[in-house]
Amino acid sequence: MITSKDNNKIKELVKLYKNKKYRDEKSLFIVEGYNLIDEAIKASRLVSIYSIKEEEKYKDAIIISEELLSKITNTITPEGIIAVVKKENSSKIGNKILYLDRLQDPGNIGTLLRSSIAFNFDTVILDECADIYNPKVVRSSEGAIFHLNFIKESLPNLKNKGYYLIGTTLNGDSVNTLNYNLCKKLVLILGNEGNGIRKEYQDITDINLTIPMNKIESLNVGVAGSIFMYLLK
Repeated sequence: MITSKDNNKIKELVKLYKNKKYRDEKSLFIVEGYNLIDEAIKASRLVSIYSIKEEEKYKDAIIISEELLSKITNTITPEGIIAVVKKENSSKIGNKILYLDRLQDPGNIGTLLRSSIAFNFDTVILDECADIYNPKVVRSSEGAIFHLNFIKESLPNLKNKGYYLIGTTLNGDSVNTLNYNLCKKLVLILGNEGNGIRKEYQDITDINLTIPMNKIESLNVGVAGSIFMYLLK
């Protein structure tokens, strides 16, 4: 059992957990709990497992003390198990793209990643967003992170490639007016929690849509984005 915080493996885990730059350099990140570890194994992206007890299921797990695990993670999972996982550099691009513009809340991003899987949006672009490999985003995605293509591409380039750009605003056209036949190849753009999508993006979209609502002005971006994806599925 590893019990020293000065152990090199433990130092590596702490840096991966806390430091985005280090995660990017190593192309690695950390997942917590059996479900996410099993998803990583299915995706052939598991590097190593650390557990506070011997695991019949994961015979190669490295045993560490519970005290050390508490220093590596902000939340001790009931299972007391974490894993180091490889990032995937993807160049695949689907017909339905979710474009996130400056989203900062990990819970919102995780919700939208799960909804992407549910409603057949297989490609995600993050533009100045919170790190998707932040432990909070990874947890809230509940495994969706292993089933999506994360790419870098600009909206003008996507428009030139024939994608229909759909913006989301508080004062756009009603979502009920959308001609879904136009949307064989589409990009759904969701904006920052406080400021929405930036003006220069609204100016190049093919349409800007609003969800008609009663008595309230707006919905949480995770909820609103999920509704849009459901309607566009």
